[in-house]
Amino acid sequence: MCSSSKEGVAAARLGDPEFLTLKAYRVIQNADLLLYDWLVSNDALELVDSGARLLYVGKTAGYHSRTQEVLHELLLSFAEAGANVVRLKGRDPLVFGRGGEEMDFLRHQGIDVNVIPGTMID
Repeated sequence: MCSSSKEGVAAARLGDPEFLTLKAYRVIQNADLLLYDWLVSNDALELVDSGARLLYVGKTAGYHSRTQEVLHELLLSFAEAGANVVRLKGRDPLVFGRGGEEMDFLRHQGIDVNVIPGTMID
């Protein structure tokens, strides 16, 4: 999980939310904006505060809900506005996703980024 804002970005393979680490649970509940992919379960999404904005940004073979450039700009614009942004990714965000690329982009823009283990068991 990647969590970003002026505070910090959070990635997990999320099916059963009972396997979440306490820190991941807290970050998800405090999100102003949560960007997620198709591996994140509905049960995990229900943990997000009702006032938060949820945005699907998943990609599958032949279908990309948003380009990577648009995703970068979404992360950046909300973080610069002071929002607590959580980029919730399925599986290992640095191996199976573009978590490293997203972190590098944000760090080059002066945004603090944190990778937070999402689950205790994978």
